[in-house]
Amino acid sequence: MAYLANEDRRELLIDAAIDLIASEGLAAATTRKIVERAESSLSALHYCFRGKDDLLAAVLDRIRNTMEDAFADMDPTQGFDATVRTAIASYWQWIRENPGLHMAIAELVMWEIRRGKPGKRLYKRLNSSFGSDLLSKSLHEAAAVDGVEPAVPIDELVRFIVHRFDGLTIEYAESADTTACKRQTELLTDAIFSLARGV
Repeated sequence: MAYLANEDRRELLIDAAIDLIASEGLAAATTRKIVERAESSLSALHYCFRGKDDLLAAVLDRIRNTMEDAFADMDPTQGFDATVRTAIASYWQWIRENPGLHMAIAELVMWEIRRGKPGKRLYKRLNSSFGSDLLSKSLHEAAAVDGVEPAVPIDELVRFIVHRFDGLTIEYAESADTTACKRQTELLTDAIFSLARGV
């Protein structure tokens, strides 16, 4: 095992955890498999993380950070329509560039639901990174710039977008059909415009 700085080793372990969670499910992503995938050791994992829960928290942080980076170009001063268009395009680009991260989200959410805590913590925490903290704020600002009040409340539009992308992620993971999935993002954009205008 080659020497790596602690931060580099930590990142490799996070990468390995994401890859295993996305491809085999959370139950299969044991610490032993994670360190094998990262070409590391259990002692290195325990040096970098207090345990598996700490590693999963780091996975969630990675998801949140990459999402924030993906939506950095949203500019609400461009108005409501442009902000919706940019948000949906950015979300689709994030999924294409990080398919394992979104599959890991789905696995982590299902894991929490199976533990009997649906809607309590994880799903809300994950989606707040995009829905509440990023998209909702930007759409409210964009609507104010245009001086409009959408016919459907913005928070409902945000939920619609996020839930549609949950489904699109599964379709993309199964089909890898970028053309068909991109078309779905275009239809989603049109649907949001129609809903917002009450058409």
